[in-house]
Amino acid sequence: MMNAYELQALRHIFAMTVEECAIWIAPDNTTAEWQAWENGEKAIPADIVAKLLELRKKRQTHINALISRINNRIGNNTMRFFADLAAFQTVYRDGDYLDWKVYQSVAAELYAHDLEHLC
Repeated sequence: MMNAYELQALRHIFAMTVEECAIWIAPDNTTAEWQAWENGEKAIPADIVAKLLELRKKRQTHINALISRINNRIGNNTMRFFADLAAFQTVYRDGDYLDWKVYQSVAAELYAHDLEHLC
């Protein structure tokens, strides 16, 4: 179960608009439906909750792996930050839109905690 506040928080963690979420996370639904979920007017479907929790898990796995590498690294702590999906896909050719959003969220989180510099 996920409530409207948790849904909003995850959307913000991945720096996505309501419209982007309706396209990439809930393609069988509309922007208006996503807004109804965020407003607590409608229950969030189980498949949407599962997809978001999987993205959150993927993000945490990336953060944990990078922190482990940071703790064992000597020297420069620099992580790439990709301005757009196309730039991300030049490095991560199999990455899709949601992979890019997870990556950017991880980069922003590590930068926020002064664990990485962005380039």
